Amino acid sequence: MKILRNHLKLLNNSSKRLKAIIAGAGDLPLRVIDKLYELGDDFLVISIAGFGPEEYPQFEVGNIGEILAFLKEKGATDVIFCGAVKRPSLFSLKLDNVGKRWLKKLSFRAFLGDDALLKGIRSLLAEEGLNVVSPQEILKTLLTPSGLLTIQKPTDMDLKDIARGIFVLNAMSKADVGQAVIVQEGVVLAIEAAEGTAKLIERSATLKLTNEKGGVLVKTSKVDQDQSIDLPTIGPKTIMEAKNSNLSGIAIGANVSQIIDFEETVKLANENEIFIIGV
Repeated sequence: MKILRNHLKLLNNSSKRLKAIIAGAGDLPLRVIDKLYELGDDFLVISIAGFGPEEYPQFEVGNIGEILAFLKEKGATDVIFCGAVKRPSLFSLKLDNVGKRWLKKLSFRAFLGDDALLKGIRSLLAEEGLNVVSPQEILKTLLTPSGLLTIQKPTDMDLKDIARGIFVLNAMSKADVGQAVIVQEGVVLAIEAAEGTAKLIERSATLKLTNEKGGVLVKTSKVDQDQSIDLPTIGPKTIMEAKNSNLSGIAIGANVSQIIDFEETVKLANENEIFIIGV
C-alpha cells in the first residue's frame, strides 16, 4: 500500500473537484488515500487529533471553524469521513465559536444517537458548500455482497440466531442505538453500545451459554441510516476477535455494510472455521 506523506496532492487540472479526507483511526483512511492516489484524483488529508495518522495536519474535534477555514482555503468541494473517532462528551468538548454555533443548530440531535448526529453534521456541511462522499464510492469493493462468503456454513440454529439478531437490531434502530448484537441459541448475549464491536465481542465471551464454539455476531445498518459516513464495518481484526471469543460466525448487512480487506478477511474466516454471511 502506498501511504502519502504529503497531506495535499493536487493535479494540474483545476476543474476537477478536490476531495478532503477527514481521517480517524484504523486502516480505512489509508486505503482511501491509496485509492485516490491510484485514480489520480485531487485530494487532501486532515487527521482528527488522537485518532488519525500523525503524518497529516492534526485538528482537534471541537475546532470546527479551524477545520472549515482550512478546507475552504484549499478549495475543497467534497468531504470523505473515514476511520473511527470516539464520540466525546458534549459537556467536556472544547468547541470554538463555529462549533458552538453548530451545536446550537444541531439542537436536540446532538444528544441523540450517532446517526441523528451525523445526519445533522452532513446538513451543516452542505450549508458550507461541502458535499459528503462515502468511502464506498471510492473503494467500490467495500460493500458486503449478499449470501455466504465462506466455506463454513451456518447451522440451522445459527440461522435462527441471525434472524433473532436482525429483529433486535431493527427494534433498536428506532432509538438510534447500536449496530451489532451477539446471539446464541436465541438468547441475546450482548448489545453494542458506546464501546464498539471489538469490546462487544470481548464482553460476550464471559456471557456465553457454554464453553463450546457458538454464538453469532449480527451487524447491520440502522433503519434509514445515512450511508455516507458511518457504515457497519468488519475486517481481519473482527475475525480474530470472533475466534478469541469462540463465536461460530458473523452475519453482516448486505449492501449496507463494508468489509475491509475482503480477501484477507474471508481467508482468515475460512482458516478458523468461522462463517461470514451477507444478509
